Amino acid sequence: MKKTAVSKTLALFLSAALLFAGCGKTGGEQESVGDMAGGGDKTMGRYVEEEIGRPEEMERNGGIVRLADGTLQIFDFNQGPFVSQDEGKTWTKKYDDWSGMVGEGYFMNAAAAKDGSLFLVYSTYDAVSSEEGEEASQEEVSDAERSEQPDTEPTETEDTEVQVEESDMFTIDCHYMFVSPEGETREIMLPFDMDNYELITNCWYTPDGRLLASQGGAIYEINQEDGSLTVLFETDGDADTACFSDTQMVAFTNTKAYRFDLVKGELMEQDEELDKFISGLTNNGEKGVYWTSGNYSFLVAMDKDNTLYLACQDGLYQCTAGESPKQLLQGTLCSMGDPSNGKYGMLVEDGPVFLVLFSSGLSRFTYDETMPATPDKELKVYSLKKDQTLQQAVSAYQKAHQDVFVKYEVGMSGENGLTAEDAIKALNTEIMAGNGPDVIMLDGLPIESYLAKGMLADLSENLKAVEEKEEFFDNITRVYEEDGKIYAIPTRFRIPLLMGNEEFVSNIQDLSSLSAVMEEMREKNPEGSILSAYTPEILLKMLAIASEPTWSKEDGNLQEETVKEFLTQAKKIYDNEISGISDSEKEEFLNSVRGSDDSSGTAEETALDISWSILNFLTKSQAQLAIGASQQVSLDFTNVISVPRVKPEVVYKPLSLQAENVFQAESIVGVSAKAAEPEMAREFVEMLLSYNVMSMQQEPYPVNAASFDSLFDTDMEGDGAFGSMGISKDDGSVATLDLYWPNEEEQKGLEQMVRSLKTPYLPGSPIEQAVLEAGVSVLEGNMSVDEGVAQIKQKIQLYLSE
Repeated sequence: MKKTAVSKTLALFLSAALLFAGCGKTGGEQESVGDMAGGGDKTMGRYVEEEIGRPEEMERNGGIVRLADGTLQIFDFNQGPFVSQDEGKTWTKKYDDWSGMVGEGYFMNAAAAKDGSLFLVYSTYDAVSSEEGEEASQEEVSDAERSEQPDTEPTETEDTEVQVEESDMFTIDCHYMFVSPEGETREIMLPFDMDNYELITNCWYTPDGRLLASQGGAIYEINQEDGSLTVLFETDGDADTACFSDTQMVAFTNTKAYRFDLVKGELMEQDEELDKFISGLTNNGEKGVYWTSGNYSFLVAMDKDNTLYLACQDGLYQCTAGESPKQLLQGTLCSMGDPSNGKYGMLVEDGPVFLVLFSSGLSRFTYDETMPATPDKELKVYSLKKDQTLQQAVSAYQKAHQDVFVKYEVGMSGENGLTAEDAIKALNTEIMAGNGPDVIMLDGLPIESYLAKGMLADLSENLKAVEEKEEFFDNITRVYEEDGKIYAIPTRFRIPLLMGNEEFVSNIQDLSSLSAVMEEMREKNPEGSILSAYTPEILLKMLAIASEPTWSKEDGNLQEETVKEFLTQAKKIYDNEISGISDSEKEEFLNSVRGSDDSSGTAEETALDISWSILNFLTKSQAQLAIGASQQVSLDFTNVISVPRVKPEVVYKPLSLQAENVFQAESIVGVSAKAAEPEMAREFVEMLLSYNVMSMQQEPYPVNAASFDSLFDTDMEGDGAFGSMGISKDDGSVATLDLYWPNEEEQKGLEQMVRSLKTPYLPGSPIEQAVLEAGVSVLEGNMSVDEGVAQIKQKIQLYLSE
């Protein structure tokens, strides 16, 4: 295998690993949602956004800098620098053959100086046999996985045979390069040791051309002639981002900010208010600040007077020492509030005027004294939990309606301490009093009760209006249609799938046949997990996604016989599953998915990720089944179709248990029948369903057909693998799976599958919660099936009486 192919193959493998770990998401998610009130504030003056544009060829943003001659420069990791002489309206590539100039390798970090110089950090990879790799630490691979977010370009390989490789490991080398303003390159050695995981976290040029870097809880100055290091100051953890004035530097870890006097060479007093604010943005350090390739959860910049500014999803802030940061602009009033819009760099200039580089392009923020500080009109939107689709629609609607303030409220924000039950009661009280939201995301809410009580407005005309412009999967958007009226519209969905050897999968049509197949598989495979259902909670959730829709009658009461059959078969399936799992295997699984706060739900969510389940096909020897939901094309459906190409005996199909043709409905939008702004609310729903908003994120699948089709847009051509995905095995080797992009037949197959869906599954419904709670006791043998049904019935009757 060629070295360059190995690099790209491992690059994708690492990218996949990051996705499974929950890292590398576009945009840093913030937990807080602003409560800025609209309507009464007549104060004039606020910052407004002007969207300028971006280089059309840009792929991997690496930040923005104002060069000494006034030129704006954006660095792209794959294309090199782009420069603009007209304040960002047009861009030209500085070097025509960037890859030919800097060579092969995966570029991870870059620093740009005002004179046009660049400092680059890149890595190369070599494959070694398992025998050669026995001395290599498995932790080394894990550290590399955590440290990189590589690109996913097509990969060319010499080996045309499709197979699962189980014997290769990889060594990673880190390199450092200078590029002069004239394009001359020069390598330099730095005394950081990859064997000891000494990876540069980030690097920067100061305004006067000094080169600094963060590594291992310290900020270093790098001698640009000989590569020697000088420690400037130490930090509590790696500094992920920094900003500079002519005399000061402020470096940020994920919990603290360190202000350093560049002239005196000493740390300044710690700002506790700023540290508190930073910790709030990162959930006390649990969320990252910077992902390799330049994407930040928040951006920082300093003006010539050493005033610090910070931009995040909540908006733009001025940070004065010893004071709580002052909000200059609400995030929902501009592109900052869009969670899908990556944040890559910020400049502050006289005014102050702010230039912010997003994944969507460059924006200029200037102060307009003629604009009301808060728009006179207000549109209220609500979701029980933070919903990314709703956030994107808020940002899009806000930018299109500068005279409207969109107030987004989250019932369970993580800051108010409310349970779901408390939040729903509070919402219902507000709605009945006429003070509730205009637009409601119904996920997690008692939608059947809202429909029965007439609490939602008819959206049939609005759906008809958007259908005249664009195509939708009407089997999903119209699933709540009754007598020509539509009161709720799912905007996104997941597809429950079943995968496994055809000899078993072909015999599974419902819950009882799954139970029979599990018994047969256990007889043939007495040891090891079959379903990756290591706990009762996991198994019950797996089965519920294609069973829950059958558990209630039209009036909301319990279908007792259906639930009894569910618990009976679930008990048989769990007994067969758990009989082959040792205590050590179960604990190993729980340790691998257990969050730092040991929060509930982590194991269930992991086990229901079809991509995670597929990895087990690579590492387990016994026959297996995989049940999980597919929610995107890249590194999800690609995984699903790639396994059968390696193992033709493995097939996949929609999951049918007690219900058929099931989809998991998400981001279900409705408009309150008592909306204060019904026309704006309807217009908001139409914008939410549009291609522009639906295409802002790749998961879950969108109901807009054109947005769905765009998920397959790619430069990948041919029938070869575009990369690999893998997982470290217990023996230290790495099992890798060649990944293939869906061909035309597979794309059409997925679309046909989508168009066949007709039964909505709503996770977290009251009846599901009651069944799952009692089901755990039934599966563990602490309660009989009849006792479990009685407990469930009692809870449902109590719920309906409230």
